[in-house]
Amino acid sequence: MIEPRLEWLLPEPLADPPRLAGFDRPVATLLARRGFTGQAQLDAFLGAGRAALHDVSLMTDADRALDRIDTAVRAGERIAIWGDYDADGMTAVVVWVLALRALGVEALRYVPSRLSEGYGLSVAGLQHLSELGATLVITCDCGVVNVAEVAAARRMGLDVVVTDHHLPGPVLPDAAAVVDPHRADCAYPDADLTGAGIAYKLASALLARHRREAPDLAGLAAIGTVADMAPMTGESRAIVRLGLAELGSTRRGGLRALLSRALEHPEAPTARDLGFSIAPRINAAGRIAEAELAISLLLEPDRAVGERIADELEAVHLRRRELTGVAVEAARILVEGRSGVGPILVRDDEWPAGIIGLVAGRLADSLARPVGAVTQVGDELRGSIRSPADFHVAVALEACASHLAKRGGHAAAGGFSVEPGRWEAFRAAFEALTRPLGAADQELALPGRIAVDLVLPAVYLGWELSDQLERLAPYGPGHLEPILAVTGLRVGDARRVGVDGGHVAFRLRRSLETFDAVAFGTPPDRPLPEEGAALDLIGTLERDSFQGVPRLRLRVVDYADAGASPLVGRRRSASYLAPLAVAG
Repeated sequence: MIEPRLEWLLPEPLADPPRLAGFDRPVATLLARRGFTGQAQLDAFLGAGRAALHDVSLMTDADRALDRIDTAVRAGERIAIWGDYDADGMTAVVVWVLALRALGVEALRYVPSRLSEGYGLSVAGLQHLSELGATLVITCDCGVVNVAEVAAARRMGLDVVVTDHHLPGPVLPDAAAVVDPHRADCAYPDADLTGAGIAYKLASALLARHRREAPDLAGLAAIGTVADMAPMTGESRAIVRLGLAELGSTRRGGLRALLSRALEHPEAPTARDLGFSIAPRINAAGRIAEAELAISLLLEPDRAVGERIADELEAVHLRRRELTGVAVEAARILVEGRSGVGPILVRDDEWPAGIIGLVAGRLADSLARPVGAVTQVGDELRGSIRSPADFHVAVALEACASHLAKRGGHAAAGGFSVEPGRWEAFRAAFEALTRPLGAADQELALPGRIAVDLVLPAVYLGWELSDQLERLAPYGPGHLEPILAVTGLRVGDARRVGVDGGHVAFRLRRSLETFDAVAFGTPPDRPLPEEGAALDLIGTLERDSFQGVPRLRLRVVDYADAGASPLVGRRRSASYLAPLAVAG
């Protein structure tokens, strides 16, 4: 008897879901559980676009930033854009470069090397820009904690406009402007914008002052927004919806080449495409090559040149995957026998610095606990942390700040550097932190648990349900893709697939029909169901194609024999499953 691997947190029955236009009772039930109780509220959410964007002037220092940039544009000053080396930072840089080009300004751009310079501003980099004639530096996705570096810039005669979305320290930089929605004195209605989202809002406002437009800004901001795992609510949702429409019709040669390389349907990209196919390729440049490779691709107008750069980036992406696979296996060995649910650090000084965030992310997902991966770069240790929802990484780093040389981050991710002599003290302090930390809703984030959104008979699986769920996209943090618990399926076939047999492919039967499903990353000791067995599954309903033919399948998160399923005892409940008109 196959039992579930996870604890399924089943929803309470909902006897009377609201009537919502265009949605059958199952999806109306889902929406009610997510707080949508009326049509007007739902319409505003589904239709989020430009009308959902707030006036950027509501953000503290935004007008000061725009005034200083506008002065530089009109006076012909040399402007430099300083960005981070991840997809959020790089797309923010490209947003600013394109916006300034629309105003006749060719900005310098500077993205530090992850290996030799590390995150954030550096005095050496600022000195280099000063020597090139820059008088104004605009930061993207960094700078809010660089108090000393901004002070040094002022001594050089450089003005700095900081635009960032990371948690500020106790003292803000003495900059021409510090635009960060997480400032204590900022009452902006939506603090969840990413670096690219802030760049998009400010650059759009600057262009509006000049009655100009620039192409693809929302599309680029959408990539950065999804890459940095912003909540798919509020302004971030609006930016992604606007951006997906732009990306599907872009004429920019490099961007078109990237979409064509990475996506089966480049004319209709989804948020999942941005997160799982586009962002990893952009990030690969900053991880194991140079960020300029991805930036030049995103800026390239010519398709033929874009194709050549896209080929080069694809090779870097494949190499990054190889390096990551080796490092993750080594990391798994390091954590063997280290039980518990608290934060944990793993260190291997042979790991490339550019992949430690991926190592931390893979372990955090599989262990359901906060994980930091650390390696040595020169005379310092650098680390990257990834975390479940109940552990705020930036708060954790602030709690350990006395041990760190540098730090930066937000809720789900962050990075730091530490002197080797402080390593043991930092590790002890970090691993002593407890969960939850700095998060509000802890129950659903506990290890080994997964929240189910809907319990459905298999007869509901079809294009009508898929179409209705597609209308709720884009999905992401704060608006996750619905997890379905599906009953009434029997196993036609179940087999291990993939290079190492790490996935399970199912052919399932519902009456006379068949339905495909796949469970990625299934542990090797997980038993497979027998042919003909009644099976309950939880997972997401997704669209893909096989040999050019559209199809639906379940992406399985967990499965169990029907007799051992958490749905036993509820299967016959009228409030859950019968009659078929009720889905709860």
